[in-house]
Amino acid sequence: MTKIRVGYIVDQGAVSHLVWDLIERSKSAQHYSIELLVVQNVASREMGGMLAKLIDFIKKRGIKKLVEKALFSVIERIERKFVGRLTPKLAVYFRRYRLDQTGIAQLQVHPQVSASGFVYRYADADLAAIRERQIDVLIRGGNGILRGGILDVCRFGILSFHHANNAVNRGAPPGFWEVYGREPSSGFIIQQMQSELDGGDVLYKGAVATSWFYVLNRTRVYAKANHFMHRLLERTGQMDSLPPAYPKTPYAFPLYLAPALGQQLAYLAKTASHLGGKVAQRLLGTSMRWSVAYQFVDNWKDAVLWRSTVIRNPPQHFLADPFVVQREGRHVCYVEDYDYVRRKGTITAYELRRDGYTSLGTVLDEDCHLSYPFLLEEGGHLYMCPETQGAREIRMYKCIDFPLRWELHRVLMRGVSAVDSSIFKVGERWWMLSNLDSAGSGDHGSELHLFHADAFDADNWTAHPHNPIVFDSQRARNGGLIQDGEEIYRVFQTQGFDQYGASMGVARITELNEMAYSEELLFAIPPKFFAGLQGTHTYSFGSGVLALDFVRLERHGK
Repeated sequence: MTKIRVGYIVDQGAVSHLVWDLIERSKSAQHYSIELLVVQNVASREMGGMLAKLIDFIKKRGIKKLVEKALFSVIERIERKFVGRLTPKLAVYFRRYRLDQTGIAQLQVHPQVSASGFVYRYADADLAAIRERQIDVLIRGGNGILRGGILDVCRFGILSFHHANNAVNRGAPPGFWEVYGREPSSGFIIQQMQSELDGGDVLYKGAVATSWFYVLNRTRVYAKANHFMHRLLERTGQMDSLPPAYPKTPYAFPLYLAPALGQQLAYLAKTASHLGGKVAQRLLGTSMRWSVAYQFVDNWKDAVLWRSTVIRNPPQHFLADPFVVQREGRHVCYVEDYDYVRRKGTITAYELRRDGYTSLGTVLDEDCHLSYPFLLEEGGHLYMCPETQGAREIRMYKCIDFPLRWELHRVLMRGVSAVDSSIFKVGERWWMLSNLDSAGSGDHGSELHLFHADAFDADNWTAHPHNPIVFDSQRARNGGLIQDGEEIYRVFQTQGFDQYGASMGVARITELNEMAYSEELLFAIPPKFFAGLQGTHTYSFGSGVLALDFVRLERHGK
């Protein structure tokens, strides 16, 4: 099998974990191989020891810039320690590796650096040396704004990350300004470089929910982007072409630069306040506590949500993710029942009536956390596909004695980090919408994946070629599925700044086949229907009963 040959542009000395991670991924790649490190050797313009360099910096940029750079370095060092404690898995992105540890052949080059120190141009001899290696595509991993012949030396050019949404944020530092502005999502792009930095041809883009402090946000964006660079290279090698670029639009925002002193202090104040709120919640025994409500209504689209009846949470529990079904003359709602003491969820059933409700008890309790008990009926039987991400499986359960007795029917997928799977039939084909964490970063709210099979309980689902079909934390995660006649509506969650399930919306699926998927956004459902709400994220309807959930800041024991 022929593979495209990939080179990675790096700086002399050491490489980051981003480079190391992609090299490791390439070892199992089917359609590309990383075969060359183009090592940029740039002579320092600052001669002498540390004191001489410090004096030179002050002369060129002033004491204020020195203070700003020093403070930002301190912020980053402190936040790295927080990342190591909160999410140790991501701390690997702070590692550095010697060039010889990579095991990749090296080509030393000596770019010509502009007077500003920012623009790098390659000499003809260096360009010829790269051509001799017959590299198909280069990845920019080093410093410098690349200009001149290096942009065209390979047939697929140079691919470059921009760890932000370049439609609104061009510049640096990656992951900072989204946190500073309390933006709900943080984007990234992969582009084929052109002469305008961050103005190249965008080949891939995605957006994840913004984390609550800078270094954590940056690292999560790095992890996600690196995985999709790997996928883009695989696709390029398989098709022997780059994917089509996204349409370009004028850039109407300023160039983002390193934060000034006042901005850094404002960021510290905001972050300290946010952290203080988290600590206060823990000390007071409060948290974002979910609840479920329902109402009997003929049309799910024109329901008046404040008229819903709230199902009271048991002490030290919360209820969420309601799904309703009518069977044997009874309306039953299955919910996630989270136990704060056990720190895991089970699936509990409630019988719903116009004059009230009755708890029927637990129907599923496994070793892993359970939630999102999606229901479907087929062949006269009732089935449930709850979230079992803790077991790294997508499972199907069958009801053998309605409504309480269930048994494992089949494992649909193994070795997958998936949540909130919804299964439905169109024509003779079965479809599954599921939220996956492709990069292993702990983020399940940004990627919507689509699969199809010839049976609802198949164990050989085929992935859609355009997965993820939605890559946006503002609308990727499932919040329910409603089939209304011939129409299929997907309820989606909208993530907020450091807030899961801030609101939800509804999209109508307009195109669905083995090569295409599209949906039309219809309306939003904000958390305004009861007093004091902080979010809402699941909406279910069936046989004249609507159920939804909502979240408030509450004590667990109420």
